[in-house]
Amino acid sequence: MAKVLPVREQYGSAGAGAVAILVFLNLLWAGANPAALVMMHNHRPEWVAAFRFIGAASLLWLLLAIPFVRRTLADRFPLYLPHLLLAAAIGFFGTATAYVCYFWGTRLSTATEATLLVSSSPIFYAVLARLLLKERFPPNKTLGIVMGMAGVWVIVNKGILLREFSGATLGNLLVLGGVLVESIDVVVGKVLAMRYSGVAVLTVQASFASVSLTALALLVAGAPNLAWTPTDFWMWFYLTVVCTVFAFSVWFYIMERAPVGAMGVTIFAQTPGAAFIGYFLLKEQLHPTIWVGAGLIVGGILLTLRVPRSK
Repeated sequence: MAKVLPVREQYGSAGAGAVAILVFLNLLWAGANPAALVMMHNHRPEWVAAFRFIGAASLLWLLLAIPFVRRTLADRFPLYLPHLLLAAAIGFFGTATAYVCYFWGTRLSTATEATLLVSSSPIFYAVLARLLLKERFPPNKTLGIVMGMAGVWVIVNKGILLREFSGATLGNLLVLGGVLVESIDVVVGKVLAMRYSGVAVLTVQASFASVSLTALALLVAGAPNLAWTPTDFWMWFYLTVVCTVFAFSVWFYIMERAPVGAMGVTIFAQTPGAAFIGYFLLKEQLHPTIWVGAGLIVGGILLTLRVPRSK
């Protein structure tokens, strides 16, 4: 019977070096939705998501084929059946659902708005910690969540009031649904990362996500388009190698010991990255409410994660 590894010692914060790395990762992730949008010119959103995780799972298993890596992770794989099933369920249901929502939503809305909504993730982390872990809310955290939710509302509705329910509105709601699902994945996945190798957990999740997404793509979109352009390949390379295999491996490695809340604050680095990529590279129009919503989200995140000084 596979043994259950003990929980590692957890750090109180991510540390300055880890925070710098996490900011860099989030700047890389700021380009994920724009890359997916470019790829969706020739491929259905379901297949873009499937291609991403088929490639990621394949590369991660090839990495584990290296003797040194295999020996290093051999004793840190989640082989205890309940934990293995949990990792598989996160990938099969959670990861697959989140990325279908992201890519469908990005296609209906814009890459800029989708990425800004993703940057609200730390607000959802805090809400889930309250609901699932019964954490107490100090006044600054409550105010931060209210501000963050207000920012999300402004971006989704393009104003304080919803004047018209358009395709872009539906797209933003789909992205928001993806953010909620992925936030649950992160909070639940933290339990596994505290015991096992983050890269091993990522490998299991990516493998089951690839199976789920491929089945969904075949069912909904039919056979894939195998006539790839050079642009398709490079967008896929960015999504798969840079944003998934590299960036998520580092994220999961840091999550083995660092608190999710301290990691989450770095996600707001996607905000300027999204604005830059959307405006200068994709020529997307920046609605004035984007700046208002982004400001509220960033302010809410900083308030939510602020630790009050002890007297």
